[in-house]
Amino acid sequence: MIDFTDIVLVSKKHNFLRIFKLPKHSFIVTCVILFGIIASTVFLSSYNAREIFVAMSARKSECENESLINRLDSLNNLVALTHRDFDRHIEQDNRERTYWQMVFVHPDVWSMGIGGSDAKAPEKALSDRANGILNQLYESLDVLKGKCELRETSLNDIIQKMESKVYLWSHIPSINPVPGRRLGSGFGYRVDPINKKMIKMHWGLDIGAPRGTDILASADGVVSYTGWNRGYGLCLDIDHGFGFKTRYAHCNCILVKKGDFVKRSQVIATIGDTGRTTCPHLHYEVHVSGVKVDPKPYIDLSNVVVD
Repeated sequence: MIDFTDIVLVSKKHNFLRIFKLPKHSFIVTCVILFGIIASTVFLSSYNAREIFVAMSARKSECENESLINRLDSLNNLVALTHRDFDRHIEQDNRERTYWQMVFVHPDVWSMGIGGSDAKAPEKALSDRANGILNQLYESLDVLKGKCELRETSLNDIIQKMESKVYLWSHIPSINPVPGRRLGSGFGYRVDPINKKMIKMHWGLDIGAPRGTDILASADGVVSYTGWNRGYGLCLDIDHGFGFKTRYAHCNCILVKKGDFVKRSQVIATIGDTGRTTCPHLHYEVHVSGVKVDPKPYIDLSNVVVD
């Protein structure tokens, strides 16, 4: 016996009523087909919606990636410009090292910088082009960082050299100990001013000035002697270090004492005519490593040393 399923169609608007009788297995097949059609329609609609969403997302990602690449290109150009601008610092470094008689930093060292960073792993979310630009940026920035560190190191070396030079220069006799006064009898053999029948070696430089005129220290140093020294009369010696020593003779009055530290241009005594002399003046000597030398070239250095 075959089971039937009644299907009733009713339309009140058209006063319609109809009853269909379908075998049960036919009804089941029909329901399965309708379900399949509905399911397929839903799946296709969802798939199409997903494809549309994916396409929109891809387009958005492409736009974002293109914008990122453009910005990376601009940043890369800016870094390259900074590298070119840094060449001015390299030129300045070379000038400073030339002035202070220091060895140049080799151009290859500047171009490579110092240090180094490991290669960055590519970002999976970025395109090959974007990753390439990023890696180039990492490398350029690392080199620029190295250049800055190298310049800082070089500047420290130059500063140390400057400080050592300035310290040395401050201890080298280099000014006229009686400023504005004419230089008199110089270093070398001359007719003795007292016994005019004799030719004697004059170991210093005479600078004439009225009695009581200030005498200045010609460089930084420590007073190593004050007192009466035979023909020198009242005199004082200053030990400047680095092998330099100066002597100031025929003084009227000494204003410092042994062991005092004096600075260049400090008043240390006054002009007199003590000892073996004929008139008030300063007898000025420069000793280098224990050897008496002509003081005049050291006075001429006053146009180089800034006090």
